[in-house]
Amino acid sequence: MSVDLKIKAVIGFNGKVARALHITPCGKYIIYPLGSYVVIKNIVTDKEAFLDGHNNEISCIALSHDGNTIASGQTHLLGVKADVIVWDFAKAKRLLDAGQVMVGDDTCRHRLKQHLGKVQDVAFSSNDKYLSTLGGQDDNALVIWDVSSGVAICGSPAASDSAICCTWLHGRNDRLVTGGNYHVRVWQVDFGLPKLHAMDAKLGSVRRVVSSVTITSDDHIAYCGTTTGDIIKVTIDRNEILSFKEPDVQVPQMVGISNYRFAQGVKALVCILNPATGNSNVLVGAGDGVLSFMNPGMNLVAGYKTQLMGGITSIAVHPKGDKFIVGTDQCNRYEVSKDLIQADLKTSCHPGPITDVAFPEGCPDLVVTSSKGDMRIWNTRLRQELLRIQVPNVECLCSLVSPSGSAILSGWDDGKIRAFYPETGRMKFVIPDAHTEKVTALAIADNDARSPWRIVSGGAEGRVRIWKVTSSHQAMLSSLKEHRGPINCIRINGDSTQCISASADGSCIVWDLNKYTRINALFESNVFESVLYHPDESQMLTCGSNHKISYWDSADCQVIRVIDGGDDMMTCLDIMLSGEFFVSGSKDKLMKIWHYDDGLPVAVGRGHSGDIRAVKISPDQKSVVSVGSSGEIIFWEMPNLEKARSFVLNGN
Repeated sequence: MSVDLKIKAVIGFNGKVARALHITPCGKYIIYPLGSYVVIKNIVTDKEAFLDGHNNEISCIALSHDGNTIASGQTHLLGVKADVIVWDFAKAKRLLDAGQVMVGDDTCRHRLKQHLGKVQDVAFSSNDKYLSTLGGQDDNALVIWDVSSGVAICGSPAASDSAICCTWLHGRNDRLVTGGNYHVRVWQVDFGLPKLHAMDAKLGSVRRVVSSVTITSDDHIAYCGTTTGDIIKVTIDRNEILSFKEPDVQVPQMVGISNYRFAQGVKALVCILNPATGNSNVLVGAGDGVLSFMNPGMNLVAGYKTQLMGGITSIAVHPKGDKFIVGTDQCNRYEVSKDLIQADLKTSCHPGPITDVAFPEGCPDLVVTSSKGDMRIWNTRLRQELLRIQVPNVECLCSLVSPSGSAILSGWDDGKIRAFYPETGRMKFVIPDAHTEKVTALAIADNDARSPWRIVSGGAEGRVRIWKVTSSHQAMLSSLKEHRGPINCIRINGDSTQCISASADGSCIVWDLNKYTRINALFESNVFESVLYHPDESQMLTCGSNHKISYWDSADCQVIRVIDGGDDMMTCLDIMLSGEFFVSGSKDKLMKIWHYDDGLPVAVGRGHSGDIRAVKISPDQKSVVSVGSSGEIIFWEMPNLEKARSFVLNGN
C-alpha cells in the first residue's frame, strides 16, 4: 500500500469565474475555484484543503451568510446535467485544520442534478434555508431548493432570454432578483403552492446585458452592472402575488443610469454602507481592472479609485469592513484598503494551462514555469512570483534553464526558440523559424559555459534539429527527419554524444550527436509523451497514451518490463539522481513516486484538478513540483525514502 504525498503549498486560482472569491464571516478562511476543485485556504496558517466532487470546471460558488455551507456549480457537456454540490463547510474547516487535504467525500451534503450543460449562478437566501440555482444558456431555468433536505421546491424558466446572475433580498426569504440579456426580474416564491412568480422591471428603451446585481441593505434598490459598462439603478419594490384579475400597482422600474461608462464592462458590484451619510455607495469592479466607488446619485466618488491587473470578477468584503478581497481574470488576488489607496497583491498565478516546469541546475529555491503568453520565475520557499517574461499571443510549450544558469531557453508555438536573461527577463537571442510548426521539445547538449554549445529541438512537424550557439550567432548544424508525428520529449545522455527523441508517431529514436545519424529506434502502439535515461544510462523509461510505463534496454532498444502507470494517459516522467526512485504524472490527476527496480508505487499525490502536464524533482531531492492544465503549481514534500525502501523490501 502506497502512502499519500504531503502537499507543501499550492499556487493556483481561477479568477475567471465571476463572483467566486469569498471570505468567511470569521475572516480566517477564503474560498475560491481551481479547475474542478473548490479550494479552502486558512489565511492564518496558510493551510489548504480541496473540495473534490465535481468532474468538470467549476462555474460558480456561493457561501452561506452564517459561513457553514458552500454551494458550487459546474459546467458540463451539452445536454448532460451539470451538478450543484452543497458542502458542509463547518466540517471542512475542522478537517482542514486537522491536516486533511482532500475533504470532498467527507463534506458533501447534497448533489443536486437539474440544469443541463452549465450552472450559471447559485445564491443562498438571507436565512440560508433556501438555495437558488440558475441554469446556463442551454438550460436557462431558475430553481429553488431546500438546503437542509436537498429537494427542489419549485422552478421556472428564468426569462425569454439568457439569465446571468441572481441575488436574494437581505430582509426577505421569498424574493430574489435575476438579471441577464435585456431584462431584470424580481421574483417572489410562493412556498404554499409552491410556485415562482416573476415581475419584469420596466427598463423603457434601455437594452442592456446585465452581468452582475447588488441590492442595498434596505431592499429598495438594485444596482445592475452591464457588459457595456454602465450601471442601471432599479427600484425592486413590487406587489405581493395577486390574483390574475387584479392589476399590478407597484412594479419594479429603472430610476437611473450612470453617465460614466466603465471600460470592458462591469463584472462585479457590492453595496457598501457609508456610515457618515447613511447612504449605500456601490463598489464597482470593471473589466479593465479599475476599482472605484459610485454614490447613489450615479456619480463617481472623487479620489476613490485604484487600478488592478486584470478585469475584476470578484469582490468580497472583509468581515471587519476595513478592506476588500478582490479577484481578477488574470488570476491575481488583491487585498485593497477601504479607501482604495493601498492594493496589495497577495497571490498571482498562470491564468491558463501550464505546459512545462524547470529548475536551474543545483538551485532548489527557484523554479521556471511556462504557459500561454508568459514564463514566470518563482521562489519555491516563499511561493512568490519573482519575474514575469511576457510574449503576448503565443504559447510557450517547453522550457529549461541552461547548465550555467545564464539563459532560460524556451520553445514557442510560433516556431521560434527564445532565450532570456534570468535576472532581467530581457531577450538574449531568438532563433526565428526554428521549426515550420510549433517547437515542442528542447534539450541542451553541452555546457553553455564553454562556447560554442548546442541546442537540440523538436517540432510538431516531426523534425529533430541541432543548433550551434555562440556569443554572436546561432546556426543549424543538422535537421533530422524520421519521425512522422510531433516530438514530445528529447533527452541527452551524460556525455552529450547521444540523445533520444519521443514522438506521437509511436517511436523513440536514439541519435548520434557527433555524426547526426540514427543509432537505434524503439516502436510501440503508443503516443509517447515522455522519455528519460536512467542515471547509469543502461536503461530508458517511456510513458504515453497506453497508460503504461515501459523499461527499455539502451543497447538494443528492446523492452524489458511494462508496468501499469495509471488510469489515463501518462504525461511526464522524472528520475532521482540515485536512480532508485522516479516520479510520474498522468491525466488521471495523480502524481506517483515509484521504486525503479520493483516497479511499485511507494507514494501517491492527490491535489491536481486536471491533467498533470509536467513534474520535476528539485536538485536537492527534497521536494517535487508538478504543474497542471488548470494553471496550478503544487509543491510536494518528498516522503521518507528509508521507509519507502523498507516498504518495498518487506512488501507492506
